Amino acid sequence: MAAKIIKLLAPNDLPIVGIRMEDGTVCEFVYSYDNLNLVFDMVLKNKGSANILNRDGCNVFVDSAGNEWPASDIDEYDSILRS
Repeated sequence: MAAKIIKLLAPNDLPIVGIRMEDGTVCEFVYSYDNLNLVFDMVLKNKGSANILNRDGCNVFVDSAGNEWPASDIDEYDSILRS
């Protein structure tokens, strides 16, 4: 089976809409999961020249209300089950 695009969900059940960049912007992305090879993949859209923000060893995701979440708080498998 080909990789399936999934929507990540924050712990507050709101959709994750992007990832925080070092310049403070939020970059949208496409997140996919290949259940045959057990591989997750994230492709950034219109990244520009900024790098992904890394705070305390984690990337920072942003939900639809603007709340920030460390990547360690986002459960990809839960998002897969609910998508």
